[in-house]
Amino acid sequence: MSIFNNKRMALLSKKGIFKYLTYGIGEIILVVIGILIAVSINNKNQERVAQKKLRSYLQVYQQDLVQDTLVVGQVLKYVDDRKKFFRIFLSDTVTAKTYDDNKEGYGLVLSYSPFKLQEKGINLLENYVNDNETEQDTLISRILTNHRAFGNLIDETNVRIGNDIDNNMMYLKEHEPWIADLLIGNLSNPDMITYFLSANYRARLAIHSTLIYGNLEPMLKGLQAANKETLGMLNERLEE
Repeated sequence: MSIFNNKRMALLSKKGIFKYLTYGIGEIILVVIGILIAVSINNKNQERVAQKKLRSYLQVYQQDLVQDTLVVGQVLKYVDDRKKFFRIFLSDTVTAKTYDDNKEGYGLVLSYSPFKLQEKGINLLENYVNDNETEQDTLISRILTNHRAFGNLIDETNVRIGNDIDNNMMYLKEHEPWIADLLIGNLSNPDMITYFLSANYRARLAIHSTLIYGNLEPMLKGLQAANKETLGMLNERLEE
């Protein structure tokens, strides 16, 4: 530092103002370059940390996606296994013997297996996007868009199916005293089969069937297809 000070004094003593200014500007340029280099290094370090964090969040979401895909597959199988019973009991040829041969018919409008998408990974990614403004990343945009859309549809469908089941249960509670026998597996009450062969029950079965096979099933198939495609893209990203 003393060398620089001595040189300044020498320039001033000779009244070399121009040379002094040139020297001063040179020093400023060097300082600015140093600052820019430091900022650049800092930005790169921050970017490296952010990318490492993003990768860990994507790995969490990858695990969630695998779990969701497994659960959706199980729900689709459950729904598909019951489809034949809806067809049987919505036909015009249903009799008391049909119920004797297919006890599953008694509970078609009274049961369902609701589920919810995993939230840990998506919450991490949403927070990351909010903090870093990186939703323009194609993969992240796809993940967030699909999860939000299908998550809302699943929640709404679960509510509608759940409400329908509650309505059916409430009707039986208020109008059919044999509901207690049904719930404990006693199917011998003759009034029970009269109800299950009625137009009232057939209408309720048709509504529930529409909720399951007109809304839930196609939505889950769409989700499953989207999840598998996203999982492929995610695996490719994480292998880089």
